[in-house]
Amino acid sequence: MKFLIKWKNKPKYLKETRKLLEKFEQPKEMKMLFAAHYYVGDSTRGVMAVDVEDTAIIHKAFQMFEDYVKFKVTPILPLFGEE
Repeated sequence: MKFLIKWKNKPKYLKETRKLLEKFEQPKEMKMLFAAHYYVGDSTRGVMAVDVEDTAIIHKAFQMFEDYVKFKVTPILPLFGEE
């Protein structure tokens, strides 16, 4: 299933987040479809679309960022049948 993930880095934790990004490894079970990030003031924000079989994979992938980054996960529902 496809999901849209939005994130917003808490400004005072920018250094900690960057350190964690160096350790981050995308799970093999999560296929990245699209990703973009941008800076707003002193915080970073972004959006990505992923394809995973289970939301537990998303949680596992971003669990180490929970204290520093806010995530919002929304299912992407197809308007038309997939072929």
